[in-house]
Amino acid sequence: MLIIISGIIAIVYALELYFVQRSKLLMYQKEIEKLKEENAMLEKTLKKAETSFMTEKIAREQLGMMKPGEYKILLKGNKNVSDKVR
Repeated sequence: MLIIISGIIAIVYALELYFVQRSKLLMYQKEIEKLKEENAMLEKTLKKAETSFMTEKIAREQLGMMKPGEYKILLKGNKNVSDKVR
């Protein structure tokens, strides 16, 4: 009788481990798919950023750079406006 109870306990424990591991596997597979989609989106963004238009846009907006002959006007509320002077 003790052997049968021990066997049942071992089987229940093994089944519990199986379902926990299976649940983790499904969770990790979903995470991998999500990361693959994010990676594809980032690769697309990187390809866009490699164009001269995007390089200039990033330089202006994020780095505050300007072309020669341009100047920056500061408005109330810290809004920046770049105008070309000719």
